[in-house]
This record gives sequence, C-alpha cells and structure tokens, in this order.
Amino acid sequence: MPFTLFHYPFGYLASKIDKRLILSALLVGSVMPDIEVPILFLFFTGVVPDHLILHSLIGTLTIGLLLTVAVTKFIYPPLIGFLFKIDIEKLKEACRVTPWMILSCAFGLVLHIGVDYLHHWFNPLFWPWIDPFLLVGPLVSFFATLFATDIHTGFSIANGFTNITLLIVLFWIIRVNKEDRWNRLWLGT
Repeated sequence: MPFTLFHYPFGYLASKIDKRLILSALLVGSVMPDIEVPILFLFFTGVVPDHLILHSLIGTLTIGLLLTVAVTKFIYPPLIGFLFKIDIEKLKEACRVTPWMILSCAFGLVLHIGVDYLHHWFNPLFWPWIDPFLLVGPLVSFFATLFATDIHTGFSIANGFTNITLLIVLFWIIRVNKEDRWNRLWLGT
C-alpha cells in the first residue's frame, strides 16, 4: 500500500482539475480509509486483513463519509493551522459543511480506495458481496506476470512502484508551490 500521506497528490490534483472541489475535504478523504489499518492490526491481527470496511465502497460511502466530514470540520482546521501556522479562521471557512464539501469528502475517499485497488493483492472494494481475495489489482497482476513470479512478489513490486511514483509527484507539487506554500498546499489558496 502506498504510505498514507502519499495519497495527498490525488486530492490536490483533483482540486486543480475541478475548482468546485474543496481541497481540505479531498485531502482528509484521500487518507481517511487508512485509519482502520492500525485499528485492525492492533485488535484483530490474524482474524481479518488490515484493509476491510473503510476500503470497501459501502463502508467508504457510509462510515467513512461520516468520519471524513467530522474530521474535516472539527479536526483539520486546528491541526493544520497549528502545524503550518495557517489562519485557523480561513481553514474553518474552507471546512464548513456544504454539499460541495461532502461531495469532496466522498470523492477523496473513492480516490483512495481506487488507488489502493490498482496495487493490492487483496481488495475489499465490493465487500461483503465479493471475496476480497478474488480482486487482485492490475499492477500486481502486471508485475507478477512481467517478472514471472507470484502474487505476493508482484504486490511488493507494485507497492514500491506506486510509492516511488507518488513520492515524486508529491515533491513536484511541493516544488511548484513555492510562494505561500503552506496556504496553497493545505488551504488551496
């Protein structure tokens, strides 16, 4: 899986493609599904995989959406304001609940699980209706076939490829936003 923060470029780029989408909501949505990873790992190791409910469409668009709207509204402004010295009032205004904010949260969530689908050997996208072990990501299959290896090695290669690619894109985004960097990267202004 890509490092959670490497999902940032997808939210950022989506906000540049459609200016109506709200950057803060896209960013929270693009990382929110991974909140279940440490919880499942700590409390259910060996019982269930580390991706399940919030990495499924039904979980993402219900529980995930509620969590994302709440985090965007109540946690994002003070946290990002404190960490990056951005005006909290501007952040609160950008994070107010509107139909576009909710849509942006949902889009960020779907972007996350869509990206994860590409390079995982286990995809709970249609859980509980389809066995997640039957949905092997296309990059995993491609690399497993290309190097005539098993699915797990294909996953490792796909995972490395995805992380390196996203890291390069993240550095490019940071580099492009030299002026007023933190406001542009976290607030979208």
